[in-house]
Amino acid sequence: MNGGAAHGSSAGQEPPAPGGQSHNRISGGTFHGPVLQAGTVYVTPPPEVDWPVVVGDVPAAAGAFQPRAAVRERVEAARAGRGTAVLTQVLTGGGGVGKTQLAADLARDALAAGVEVLVWAPARDPLTVLRLYAEAAALVRAPGVSGTAGRTEPDARRFLAWLSGTGRRWLVVLDDVADFGPDGPLWPGSSRHGNGRVLATTRQRGAHASGGGRALVPVGAYGPAEARAYLAQRLAGAGLPHLLDDGADALAAELGRLPLALGHAAAYLVNRQLGCSAYLELFRERTRPLEGVLPPDADTERYGRPVTGALLLALDAAQRTEPRGLAAPAVRLAALLDPDGHPRALWTTAAVREHLARQRAAAAPDGADPAPAPAPDGGGDGPERAAGRRRWWPGRRARAALPPVPPPAGPPPVSADEALAVLSVLHAYHLVSVPAAAAPHREVTVHALTARAARDTDPDGWESRLAVAFALYELWPAEEHADHRLSASLRSSTSVLEEHLGADRQYYPMFLLHGRVGISLLHAGLHAAAVAHWTGAVAGLSAGAVAEGDPEWIATRHNLAAALELAGDPERAVDVSLETARVAAERYGPDDGLTLSVLDVLGTSLLAAGRSAEAVALREHLLSRHEALFGPDDPRTLGACNNLAVAHDRSGRHDRALALWERVATGLAAEEAEKAEDAAADTPRSLTLRLNLAVTHSRQGRPEQARALGERVLAASVRLLGEDHPDTLTARAALADFHAAAGREAEAAAARAGLLADAERVLGPEHPDTLTVRGDLAVSYRRTGRTAEAVALAERVLRVRLRTLGLTHPDTLLTAGNLVNCYAQQGRTGRALRLAEWVLPVKRRVLGAEHVGTVTGRHAVAVLRVRRGRTLLAADPARAAADAAAALAVLGPAAGPAVDDHELLRGAAAELLDRAREAAESPGAS
Repeated sequence: MNGGAAHGSSAGQEPPAPGGQSHNRISGGTFHGPVLQAGTVYVTPPPEVDWPVVVGDVPAAAGAFQPRAAVRERVEAARAGRGTAVLTQVLTGGGGVGKTQLAADLARDALAAGVEVLVWAPARDPLTVLRLYAEAAALVRAPGVSGTAGRTEPDARRFLAWLSGTGRRWLVVLDDVADFGPDGPLWPGSSRHGNGRVLATTRQRGAHASGGGRALVPVGAYGPAEARAYLAQRLAGAGLPHLLDDGADALAAELGRLPLALGHAAAYLVNRQLGCSAYLELFRERTRPLEGVLPPDADTERYGRPVTGALLLALDAAQRTEPRGLAAPAVRLAALLDPDGHPRALWTTAAVREHLARQRAAAAPDGADPAPAPAPDGGGDGPERAAGRRRWWPGRRARAALPPVPPPAGPPPVSADEALAVLSVLHAYHLVSVPAAAAPHREVTVHALTARAARDTDPDGWESRLAVAFALYELWPAEEHADHRLSASLRSSTSVLEEHLGADRQYYPMFLLHGRVGISLLHAGLHAAAVAHWTGAVAGLSAGAVAEGDPEWIATRHNLAAALELAGDPERAVDVSLETARVAAERYGPDDGLTLSVLDVLGTSLLAAGRSAEAVALREHLLSRHEALFGPDDPRTLGACNNLAVAHDRSGRHDRALALWERVATGLAAEEAEKAEDAAADTPRSLTLRLNLAVTHSRQGRPEQARALGERVLAASVRLLGEDHPDTLTARAALADFHAAAGREAEAAAARAGLLADAERVLGPEHPDTLTVRGDLAVSYRRTGRTAEAVALAERVLRVRLRTLGLTHPDTLLTAGNLVNCYAQQGRTGRALRLAEWVLPVKRRVLGAEHVGTVTGRHAVAVLRVRRGRTLLAADPARAAADAAAALAVLGPAAGPAVDDHELLRGAAAELLDRAREAAESPGAS
């Protein structure tokens, strides 16, 4: 340089160059222009860095933002003890849960707490991340930075090197990371001073997301309080707090408390001046697409995409992930099932695997859409199949065996491993959830709005629904007791599928699935739900293609009658059965086999209603008609004989019942002997008969004979049916009853305790049969002096039966009577009396004044009144007299054959009344 001195200017302004001379400058340590020059060189010092440095656009806070305290606690808890490693946290969650808003709020908090460098980078595009890193490098004066457009990646890496060595506090936010591999964004690696931090958001949660020392922080939807607070603040801020009505919590729940959906919904409420309840009705209309009730123009928080697009944004990436081409059809299947969980095993069914294969082949760019697989024929004659891809069969709807799954056509089914692998892909992209610690048969869940978005974008929804229907039917256990939790899960998913089907549920195979649910409800002991189900099914018969008197019409009404009987409404069951019998007799004639079977069902309803005399008369008529039509030894005649025996037994005519059952046993033995030697001992029908015989022996005072026969029946049941079959459990319960009838209460208690454990496992803790066993065990414990345990068991049974059956159900009244006895034995006379007097009017109304349950209830009240009166006699003779008078009033003149010591109790009450009156009239009485 030509002997001139370099001059600087603090203001950064260059002095004018002398006339005729070349001009260059040095700025920030970098030469710009020719280096060799005569004249004066002017050097401009770099400007001071304006701390803090913020690069990128941090999203503005959303209106009514909720701070998400629980998530923030998890984020902050991980900040300690990281040493020189960069604390890298990844907020992971599905679309619309508010990950970006939470990250932005954490970034603003970091700036307020003294962070000096903040980079906010939209990380879906790795090139955008590089550009922002390079910009940050220039702003912090990172050594060696060029600042030129062609040096973006080197400058970005120099920025990461500067971060690793600087003593200044920094935070890098990578928002919406889609690729954690080498093609994804650059991540800061280390911080020698331990003052660096990386925060990322993503929809992924697989191993790649948590690799490289990254800590996943799950972000879910709002909690109930947060969702309500959001709506309240948002509507109040718009000056419309009155729109937050009683439907607010239900609306938030319907939206899955998803922040994105709540934001759109709140904007809709404000724009339309609509209350939460009115909007909820609108939202629940299944015919409306999601974007019709959460429209894009309601994006007041500038999320940048409609709700449907936001929820399914990760679907394209999932489609490209192995196994390729299965994610989209899979999420559309999941969208038709219970969002709270469906069985993982459903994905290995042939119906699902074949559907996935067809959908993948149809979407292949180099393949034509293969012909869809034909569905199985519904059997019988019916209308021709509808043209086009939307196919259904409203033909014969008889109660048939499980229909076969449609045979594969075109591509072979995907493997079970592939079907389960696509579940893992959907889980990794937050499109479904498959948590490790899930409830049995509820392993796969999906957010309700994600499901709705998937249904809205399904181009062939009927094919998806058909596949789900066949898959549910395929997975349903042949024996309900095999896995009651699986059946419950299948019932809930079928209910969801039927909601989406609407009127299409009447078509094949949906109506078969509907019937399977109703039978399952009966087996599960959910009697009220079964009544509602079969009532709806009967109402739907007239709207469908089923004529009055058709076999399906009759079967549906039979199921309704059975549900009404079990739910404690036998008189309505009688009405239903009477009408069914009338129609059958008119259509088929009085001696047709179907008419006779309908009349026998009527007999069952009459027995349930306590009309045993009518039931006996009807079944005697049926037996005579069977003998005339089919002969005395025909299996149908033996069945009618058995049913008449049941009616006699229920009426207290045990000797007649025993004679009839012995006749049936002889006939069955002869019939089975023709088929195979000793076959009679190995049929379920024979076992049921022999158990009935044993019960009759017990009721006639022959407990040892009953016990011996019961033990043989139990051994045969275990051998033939297995230990967990309901008939085997019934045999165990009967054998425990025989022990109790023989006075061996300790053996009865031990048998019932073991049976209870198995019933809870096989049937479930609230199944009616399980409750019966638990109540019987309470009786055994009371009789063996284990009163406290008896009280606990009886109280538990009563709570469940009050909740599930109501006070008026006979089983509930029976349980209340047992609990009265437990309280009385425990010395809690007052509590026992209150309960006994509470249920007695209900027994009179429901069972009738002369029913044995009502009579014993009156007896219990009288005993307790006398007992309490005796304890009060010395201290309060007036109250003792009132108790004695009440005991006499409730006893009445006669108690009937159910109570042997009626007169003895009347005498005790009368004596107490006399003594109390004398004590009250004595000079020392107060």
